Amino acid sequence: MAFTHAPSEKQLAIFNWFSNLSVGVVRHLVVVARAGTGKTTTICAAMQYVPAGFKMLVCAFGKDIQVELAERLKGTPVEVRTLHSLGLQFVKKFWPDVKVSYGPEREQDLAERVCRSAAPDAIKKLVGKLCTKGRLTTPHAAKPDDLINVAIEFECTPDAEWEADGFGLEYVCQKALQAMELAAAEKPVRTGIDGADMVYLPVRNGWLRKTFDGVVVDEGQDMNAAQLELALGVCRYSMIVVGDPMQAIFGFAGADSGSLGRLKNALNADELPLNVTYRCGQAIVRLAQSYVPDFEAGPNNPEGEILDLGFNADGTTNGDTLTTAAKPSDFILSRVNAPLVSIAMKLLRSGKRTKIAGRDIGTGLIALVRKLKGKSVSDFLSKVASWETRELKRFEPALAKATNGRKRTIEQKMEGIADKAAMLISLADGAPSVNEIETRITGLFTDDGLGDKGLIVCSSVHKAKGREADRVFILRDTLRSGGEEDNIAYVAITRAKQTLVWASSQAA
Repeated sequence: MAFTHAPSEKQLAIFNWFSNLSVGVVRHLVVVARAGTGKTTTICAAMQYVPAGFKMLVCAFGKDIQVELAERLKGTPVEVRTLHSLGLQFVKKFWPDVKVSYGPEREQDLAERVCRSAAPDAIKKLVGKLCTKGRLTTPHAAKPDDLINVAIEFECTPDAEWEADGFGLEYVCQKALQAMELAAAEKPVRTGIDGADMVYLPVRNGWLRKTFDGVVVDEGQDMNAAQLELALGVCRYSMIVVGDPMQAIFGFAGADSGSLGRLKNALNADELPLNVTYRCGQAIVRLAQSYVPDFEAGPNNPEGEILDLGFNADGTTNGDTLTTAAKPSDFILSRVNAPLVSIAMKLLRSGKRTKIAGRDIGTGLIALVRKLKGKSVSDFLSKVASWETRELKRFEPALAKATNGRKRTIEQKMEGIADKAAMLISLADGAPSVNEIETRITGLFTDDGLGDKGLIVCSSVHKAKGREADRVFILRDTLRSGGEEDNIAYVAITRAKQTLVWASSQAA
């Protein structure tokens, strides 16, 4: 919990707020913590100010974070739990002997029981996946329409060929809702519960009890509906949510980017800023201020620099391209993945070890390659083009009718389809066979056990959130503006500690 600098006035104000917590007094707080402001250190230090006898819980979103926080808070009376373990505690009170399984068996069993032999396996997979995503993002879904946005966001929409056979989006949503209801109503004997159940069941079934005087949750802007309700459901007096609305970039994944503001209003919560960054150089902070005006650099932060690829700091040209300029431990960031593929392949051909962040992306691409098949690379590319046209066309009627949030959801889904097609086209460039395309995907989208050491990391901005590098290249022509797009630009810029280099997707 040691500080590398004297606590700022903003941190001292947060410590003072915690020191005034009191059993029986309802008081809530939203901490708006900008990028690189030492929020984890601040949270841990604040626990030293919690009055004796005030039972405090700090929620972590993953086991690794829980272990780190527990170590840093060792010797304090604060309890550190993952949201899943917290939810499981309540499930065990009602179903004490239920088994726990982290495999796909629960999802598959629920889908099988509601679809039976009437649906093909491909549709059952979509029903199971939507049931899982629905349990987390829409735990109180009451009608099939409540799951439509979730189905679009998480790619649970059937292909056109299935729609003609009566297994369209309406069918998938209806069956997924039935599976959710079944999950809540019956204790599973054969499969046990899964990770989604640990959060969903206590929320859906009203099993939560107020067991902590205060609850702290981090990354509040990325919480889905079930997670937020779970945390609120165990809190007696003081809910403390730490997050940055300007880092809300996961709307497509079920996070509610407006949750912090609504939570503050609903709870009549206090708000305190944590806006002095100790990560980014002064020049980088000044650039980020065009998106977040209250963002400040620590007084001892180095100046840092912002460059354009191919130019020296004094403005003279040096002829650099991404292939020549990028070095191990650098990040290359893009709003979408497609431009990263050709860049990564050129870096590999030049002898530079490179990876694209996101093994799950690679897994999805391989599944699509195997689905489309193709007798030759040219045949495969023709099928990719047909797939893209067909998939985009399916969403055009819904897009024409949609408004506000749902329209943005559909636009993001369509953009994801185009991005996948563009990635496959780049991966096929010069490939002698379709099998070689799969080999390239496996080689690029990988974690080889070495982490990022010695590697150039190409990443979407979404995959880079929470990470940092001394030098970051940003493909400026992939960025957009307005709403969540401004958040994406801000997150990209604030990954850089010392040097930010503007580049182009054509500059490899």
